[in-house]
Amino acid sequence: MASTETVWYNVYIVYFTQPSGPAHEGIALVPAQLEGQAAGRFYHVKGTVGIGMDYECRPGYNFGRSRSFKDKVYQFQLPKSYLSNFEHIASTRPPPYDPRALTEREPDPPVRDCAAWVAEVLAEVRALLRSGGLAA
Repeated sequence: MASTETVWYNVYIVYFTQPSGPAHEGIALVPAQLEGQAAGRFYHVKGTVGIGMDYECRPGYNFGRSRSFKDKVYQFQLPKSYLSNFEHIASTRPPPYDPRALTEREPDPPVRDCAAWVAEVLAEVRALLRSGGLAA
């Protein structure tokens, strides 16, 4: 009989379609034992870069049922014992804000967006896992 207790999370980048612009990205931590792998803890920044985005954590989000769900891409596994570290990293990573997004057609350098925030969070979590002797 398979265990229902979460010991590991599968970490995904989740993509959602938007009415305009590139896909919206967030991070999902899905309990490894969960069938379908389409629901779990979800972390993202939302809003407009030019006005300032806000961090949001959704502890029980079924992203696979969202009308705008596009795709998910597996990244690595995270031990449950690292969940508080992950949440600290995600919640303290500054959300994107760049007023140039409102006034410049193609800012140089490009503005940070949700994809950049996701990449930064995952890079920091990977470094933490490696420092703990875990593969990421």
